[in-house]
Amino acid sequence: MNWLWISGWAVPPDWFAEQARGVWPGINHTVVTANDADSALATGGFDLLGAYSLGTLWLLRQADHVPENVPVALLAPIFAFPAEASLGGRIPRAQLRAQRRHLRRDAPAALLEFAQLSGLAALNIPAPSDEFSADHLAALDTGLGWLEDWTAPAPPPAHWHGWVGADDPLLDPMRLRALWPALSIVPGAGHSPLPLLRAAAAFPTVVK
Repeated sequence: MNWLWISGWAVPPDWFAEQARGVWPGINHTVVTANDADSALATGGFDLLGAYSLGTLWLLRQADHVPENVPVALLAPIFAFPAEASLGGRIPRAQLRAQRRHLRRDAPAALLEFAQLSGLAALNIPAPSDEFSADHLAALDTGLGWLEDWTAPAPPPAHWHGWVGADDPLLDPMRLRALWPALSIVPGAGHSPLPLLRAAAAFPTVVK
């Protein structure tokens, strides 16, 4: 069984795949960034689909291209990230724009700032080998642009499932639940994907 995942902003696919394998060791997990998701989705060859954070925003916008027989799991789902959109995001658009300028000026500091804001800093996620390459930084800049500008329809299709942390510093779980009544709120969880992966694993209809 093959599971294709789309990772979040500045979350290395290799690290995310390791977390998913720890929860579902009997499944082959392939993880890509949102920047590479288009070709991965078009290639097919997966039995399940999943996405985390920025990856959910990308996948929600592609919902019409996902077969109805493919189970989909969204972790920390985003319908629109800026707080001004009133679609569950907590971060003001001005702060997103400042983060983008910060990334262009001082990438290491900008990535650390995001990790601290999101609560991911405590996980000590290993940096990818190309973290500060021109291509990688350009992809991160593009991702921030998507977070600033993109909106996805809510709620998702009925066969999609979602989980958000009750204590997510970036997303408002109650607003998201209002948009998507079937969304599961995970007590004690923040924006880190691991508690959300574990909650998804306890949900029997995701992996049959």
